[in-house]
Amino acid sequence: MKLKILDCTLRDGGYHTNWEFEPNFVGDLIAILDRVGVDVIELGYKSPLRGGKYKKCNDKFIENILGFIPKSKLSFMVDTKDFVVNNKLDYNLIENNIHKNSIFNMCRVATTLDFLDYAKEFVGYLHSIGYETTINLVRVSLLDRSTLQGVIKSLDDSDSDVLYLADSFGSLLPNKVSEFLKIYRENTDKKIGFHAHNNLGLGFSNTVLAIESGVDYVDGSITGMGRGAGNMKLEQLLMYLDYDCSEIFGLINRRFDKLKKQYQWGYKFNYMLGGMKEIHPGYYEKLKSKGLSESKIYSVLNGIKIKNTFDKSEIENIKEKTASVVIPARYKSTRFPGKPIIDIKGIPMIIRVAQAAERAVGKENVYIATEDERISNVVDSYNYKVILTSDSCLTGTDRVAEASLELDSDIIVNVQGDEPMVNPDTILRVIEEKKKFPSSIITSISRFNSNKEFKNRNIVKFVFDNEKNLLYASRSGIPGNKNDEFMYGYSHVAVYAFSKKELESFYKWGIENGKTELEWVEDIEILRFLEMNHNVKIIEVSDVGWSVDMPSDVEKVEDVISERL
Repeated sequence: MKLKILDCTLRDGGYHTNWEFEPNFVGDLIAILDRVGVDVIELGYKSPLRGGKYKKCNDKFIENILGFIPKSKLSFMVDTKDFVVNNKLDYNLIENNIHKNSIFNMCRVATTLDFLDYAKEFVGYLHSIGYETTINLVRVSLLDRSTLQGVIKSLDDSDSDVLYLADSFGSLLPNKVSEFLKIYRENTDKKIGFHAHNNLGLGFSNTVLAIESGVDYVDGSITGMGRGAGNMKLEQLLMYLDYDCSEIFGLINRRFDKLKKQYQWGYKFNYMLGGMKEIHPGYYEKLKSKGLSESKIYSVLNGIKIKNTFDKSEIENIKEKTASVVIPARYKSTRFPGKPIIDIKGIPMIIRVAQAAERAVGKENVYIATEDERISNVVDSYNYKVILTSDSCLTGTDRVAEASLELDSDIIVNVQGDEPMVNPDTILRVIEEKKKFPSSIITSISRFNSNKEFKNRNIVKFVFDNEKNLLYASRSGIPGNKNDEFMYGYSHVAVYAFSKKELESFYKWGIENGKTELEWVEDIEILRFLEMNHNVKIIEVSDVGWSVDMPSDVEKVEDVISERL
């Protein structure tokens, strides 16, 4: 039998995207894989659990996305345990999700040892309604020789067409792959498949070894896209097997390079640790979501006791990164003295900002940083926390940096005190982005569409690269063509997230050197970070800035508030 190659990019890649992909991306991927000659394309899961469109793989949806019938067979995967209810295989769930006369040719049934009998029953039903089937035995590395022999003998009696060895933890060394595949061959006459993960960097070499050992199916994904360290890189195998990969490489350049930078699958020392110690990837994912550094995650993973299945109690006491909002408020504004405590429909402006911040992070994590007792007294009367700063701060961010010296939070969010309409969701999004990209300063922007805003020098405009890294900020109209005509524009929504270390370096520079050159020319403090070679990453929000720069702006803000009541 000719070796069959299965692509599982969408199914395994969905762990990063919650199984949502742009239609054009999917169409491009499938069309190219089909032309290249990949035998089976796995489009995702059919699952009764929550998730994106490719966790459901609805037949009509897939037909509409494709618009053509590929020569390659189409597959989906099911996780056996998702269909077991009250210790029985739930056929209502199965029939609601999996149908006869489908666009799909193959269903792959994933199972652990605990659900083996249910998996055999599952493939029996799938076989009866016309599907080719595989049983993917996961976490095989945890089984001893005798247990694995018994399992394969048991599965040899099933209706499954293919039995898969899945290196779930990416932990198998070549000698173990050879040993396990020999057990498969000696105990079944069925076709054999191999699925490699890449925690130890052995995905490709183990797959070549499996091919040389005579397996019938091998899996991979484009650029290895998949959970954690990812899978064997499909393009690497296709190139090795002398397929024409020119379209694949073009696809990687067009589609995957950007995705990989965003979701960062591939080698990390913590993925390798997970492979070496066979630690369930759920631990890493949960710890990463808490905003912990890679070094902190490494130390936690080393102490995990229950490794092979995910037990959240093992790490529930590990604290997430904490975040505080600091609102700088200066009384002695040149253009608008006393601006922070100006009345806006019965509430001082600084309190309106604090209330929005409170909805995002809780009142106990909101601080107003000011040099003036008049502001402090107003804030006290509303029971918000005040940090008194010096009168020599060069900018609002310098004031936030000075205040941060009194805080223990991991993330410090600067919310401008003259933004009474700031959206709490924007604050939360900036915090979450900072957890994902701890080495970048995070801030937000909003698109504008008028020449009036383009020409307004009170509006700070941002330009950025394809990865949403800030290139420059200016009060002038940017980007503009050679005739200084408005093309498009993004204005700054003044919410920032910093680490204490980033604020410390910013503050220290100001004390020792004053403002940087571009910061002084443009009067935009974020430029100091760029000039100091810090990376600034931006998120786009739908907010419309309603900053109060002049007394005349108060009436505009009050009108907006009235419209929203």
